[in-house]
Amino acid sequence: MTECNVQNRTIFCDDNLDVLRGINTACIDLIYLDPPFNKNKTFAAPIGSSAEGAEFSDIFREEDVKDEWLVAIKEDQPELFHYLNGIKGVGNSYNFAYLAYMAIRLLECWRVMKKTASIYLHCDPTMSHYLKSLMDCIFGEHCFRNEILWCYSTASTPHIRQFPRCSDTILYYSLGREWTFNKDKIRVPYKGGAPHGGNAWDDGEGLENWRVRKATEGRLPFNWWSDIFKPSAKEKTGYPTQKPLRLLRRIIKASTNEGDLVLDPFCGCATTCVAAEQLSRRWIGIDVSIKAYELVKERLTKEAANPEDLFKYKNAIHLHTDPPQRSDVAVDYREKKFVYVIAHPSYPGEYKVGIAKNWKSRLNAYQTSDPDRQYTIKFKVETPHFRETEKHIHEVFPNKHEWVQGDLKAIVTEIENYTGEMT
Repeated sequence: MTECNVQNRTIFCDDNLDVLRGINTACIDLIYLDPPFNKNKTFAAPIGSSAEGAEFSDIFREEDVKDEWLVAIKEDQPELFHYLNGIKGVGNSYNFAYLAYMAIRLLECWRVMKKTASIYLHCDPTMSHYLKSLMDCIFGEHCFRNEILWCYSTASTPHIRQFPRCSDTILYYSLGREWTFNKDKIRVPYKGGAPHGGNAWDDGEGLENWRVRKATEGRLPFNWWSDIFKPSAKEKTGYPTQKPLRLLRRIIKASTNEGDLVLDPFCGCATTCVAAEQLSRRWIGIDVSIKAYELVKERLTKEAANPEDLFKYKNAIHLHTDPPQRSDVAVDYREKKFVYVIAHPSYPGEYKVGIAKNWKSRLNAYQTSDPDRQYTIKFKVETPHFRETEKHIHEVFPNKHEWVQGDLKAIVTEIENYTGEMT
């Protein structure tokens, strides 16, 4: 775990992928993100509203997917790469582009999270089922905590041949098996005394003791939240996808402690930042529009509880238009990955020479495709020049479908010598 290299109360106006890549590893306590939903349209705040001028595109095309994203995903997350390739033949053609866009950013979210951190991804039925599988690949199925349904008060436009929709989905994951969860900070009152007559909630302490304790503490919210409505008139900024402060307060209270650091990579009208500030948490927001910076100052000032706080945020909110520089690595730092050699007895004289951040995971990915699990690792070396080394080997030795032909000793020697030359 490292110290964060970004000041508290900072808004970045830049591509969030570049900003995420510039944040130190393992320094964030909570990530909430409300990304585009893949609606295939552009959203803009109405003229005359506080958010006037803010807009974002929710249109994704395959030609916008960068090769470097897919290369990195293939090297670091082979299962995720296979999943994305499978999506190409499912549903709308732009689903693959959207999920590739999200995947490369979620991988960086995973990197910057502390081991006790949590992430809440806000989405709707357009892509929630795809995003759940995506997050299972990145965070692991064992780190899935909840699918939360946020049930707001106003339904979508009625439809005569289907049920009106009035809920969004929030996918909640932890980074590991130990995570911050403050259940007593988010309890809600019982209605009408003991629920279900009382006996169903008797935990062995006796009903009388139960009544006293539970009436004071309340119960945990279930995983459908019907007590938090859309933003009130007082809160509304005109931002097209604004979420209510109460929603973010519940998430922040549950998954952080005072002084913890909250990150919102799609901060929009800065609701996460405002809620974090009000709850004495540190925060970082990222958005493509400078409007997020203007709105967070306006909202914090407007909602200041004391007259002396009216000018508190005038110079306290920091705006940056360039990504941060990581301080947990050297200035000339270059990421290292393994160049590996994998063999199988059914292919004598042929070897898979490839790249992986985790060679054990890559070997296991091969093993799962072989009932006899006969793939073996013959050689591996960690180097900052992994792509150049792999390319060199495929140029020196005959190859087909990413496998090279030759003597194992000669291949290993060529890798070692080439790595030595570059370093």
